[in-house]
Amino acid sequence: MHEPAKKSVHLGTGASSTAEKLCFDKNEFMKENFSVDEFLHKNRNAPSLEQLRDNLGLYLKGLRSAMIDLINEDYADFVNLSANLVGLDQSIETIQRPLEQFRSDIESIHSLIEDNVTELRAQLEEKRKLREAKRSLQSLKKVYETTGKLQDLIARKLDGDQPAQAVDLERAALDLIQLKFHEKHCANHLTAEQQTKIQQLETQLHQHLRRFFNDALGQARNSAPEHLERCLRIYITLNACAQAECAFREDVVAPYMNGIIGEQQLQNSPQGLAGIYSKILNFISLHMTDLLRLTLYSDKLAGFNFVVNSYWSDVEQRLEMHMNSIFAPGNSEVFYIKYKCTRDFLGKIEELLTSSGEQAVASYRQHKQTKSFEARWNLPVYFQICFQEIAGQFEAKLEPVLQDSTLNSNSNGNAYQLSTFNAAKEAVTRCWAEGVYLPEVFPKFYKLNVQIVLRLSRWITDAIAVSKSSSFAKSYTRHQLLIALHADIRKLDAYLPELQQLIVQSVPQQQRTKLFNDVLGQSIASLADTLGAHLSSIQKTLVELLIGECEAENVRQVNDLPRLYRKTNREVPSRCSGYVEQMLRPLKAFASQHESQLGALVVEQILSEVASHITKAYFNVVKDVLTSVQKTEESLRRLRNVKSGGSATQTPAGNTASMSDDDKIRLQLRVDVTTWSQELSKLNFQATQIDQLLQLTNMVEDSIKLKEGTTA
Repeated sequence: MHEPAKKSVHLGTGASSTAEKLCFDKNEFMKENFSVDEFLHKNRNAPSLEQLRDNLGLYLKGLRSAMIDLINEDYADFVNLSANLVGLDQSIETIQRPLEQFRSDIESIHSLIEDNVTELRAQLEEKRKLREAKRSLQSLKKVYETTGKLQDLIARKLDGDQPAQAVDLERAALDLIQLKFHEKHCANHLTAEQQTKIQQLETQLHQHLRRFFNDALGQARNSAPEHLERCLRIYITLNACAQAECAFREDVVAPYMNGIIGEQQLQNSPQGLAGIYSKILNFISLHMTDLLRLTLYSDKLAGFNFVVNSYWSDVEQRLEMHMNSIFAPGNSEVFYIKYKCTRDFLGKIEELLTSSGEQAVASYRQHKQTKSFEARWNLPVYFQICFQEIAGQFEAKLEPVLQDSTLNSNSNGNAYQLSTFNAAKEAVTRCWAEGVYLPEVFPKFYKLNVQIVLRLSRWITDAIAVSKSSSFAKSYTRHQLLIALHADIRKLDAYLPELQQLIVQSVPQQQRTKLFNDVLGQSIASLADTLGAHLSSIQKTLVELLIGECEAENVRQVNDLPRLYRKTNREVPSRCSGYVEQMLRPLKAFASQHESQLGALVVEQILSEVASHITKAYFNVVKDVLTSVQKTEESLRRLRNVKSGGSATQTPAGNTASMSDDDKIRLQLRVDVTTWSQELSKLNFQATQIDQLLQLTNMVEDSIKLKEGTTA
């Protein structure tokens, strides 16, 4: 096998002499994954397709020549190959017959084994059935024996007038367990009469056990709990804990609750629903003390839950059926009292179960009757009633936007100046007040808080807009309204952290997580930002109103100065003009009247903006007057030069008697500007704080100096 491989290598080497100058690699044809497309793609850069074709032809000729050389070299082997195949068919037939016979024998043996396995399986199945039948017959025998034994025991020991003994009940319970065990294995062989008899025996035993259980409960109250413990153990032996719970519910709980829970008892109760719940809870101390000590407070007798399956099941069913009026949410105050009273009642039941572990509490909370009872309290309807009451009263204060009673000038230190803010705070705090707030609807009450604050924010926007309108006519001024708004917003903003603490205290302890506190803090901060955004709007409105009072006609009175001094022979000005006082009066009044409410910083910001705006307008008007005076003066000088032939004389600067009208105008402007600057400094403003105040002062001073320099 190795020799042909060597020869093929030799052929490839011989063929290479024919194709030494091929434009492709001949080894490509030796690859197992040779592809024509890949070969053409790889050699696409050949000089030309014709040369590639010619080289392939040369390579083919080389291969043919190598094949002929190989045949010539091994010709004897090719001839011997055909000779060695003579007689091969007879040899194959000689071997074929024994092999076929061997296969037939193997198949027959395999079939025989399968038959034996099938027969063995059938015998094993029959044996199993016989074993089951034997066990069934043995169980059937035990059933008849135990049935008679149990029937005799019940007839002799339990059916008499004498109270049943615990030992007899224990024996009967063991017999019943054995009877039920064997009955399960021979159920197909029992007659209907026998099955009925077994059921009757079981029923009789449970009746006697139930009677003994009731007697044991009575004895346990007289300081003899041994029989009760043995009775409960019998129930555990019979795996009949549910029947014990049912017996206790029907024989003890139901008669007691029948005289307590009802509409008539609720109406006649001096303490109302709380009195009914108190009597219901008294049942535990009166009738369940020893029972709970054995089953709930210890691990001796596991498997019972008399509190949930007996006591609570009967109480809840009667509350739903015979006292359904407590669930009516028509009156929110009455509903709150009843719900809180009920929640305290349920909490005491949970406290009772806590001693048994978290599993008992969880079982009580997940009980279908607990969920049904909680679903009967229509908390969404209760919240809707509270929402209508709280939001309705608050909304009544918002429409119309401004009323004559909106601003309360006689408010005390703790109340807000605006009745709307008082209503908002009252609505917010009422959401968390005793008698309204329920933890189960915390998200809804908090959402109502947010809605109240946002609605108040909307009202503030509307109130600011109304204060700007020309139709404003109230018993209070625009300034009083806006300043009260500003003060109340800051006061409400300062109250929000207190509100946050009130909300945190209203939330159950287990919900006060770090995540809850962080989210609540972010929400309160967002509300504070919403309210704080109105402060700048209020300040802007106050600035606009003050500017209107100070600037309007006052600044334009500067234009009247030339008319007052030209050709009037008025005295040299020594005091400021009246318009300066008119501009200053609103600023001084605003600072003196409202600094206590707004604060010095806010007043300073408002007056700074107003003074800057007025000063800019004042600067422009003074500039125009000085320019006009200078132009007039230049015109008069040219006119005098023309009349005197260019030999006009200059008046000495110190001669006030001959001071010109233009000089008096300049001097009056300097007195006015100086007074304006001095009065602003009395309001604690530096010259650099007021826009263009320095430029205004320098401009009037420069006009005087320029004139003095010209006349010198």
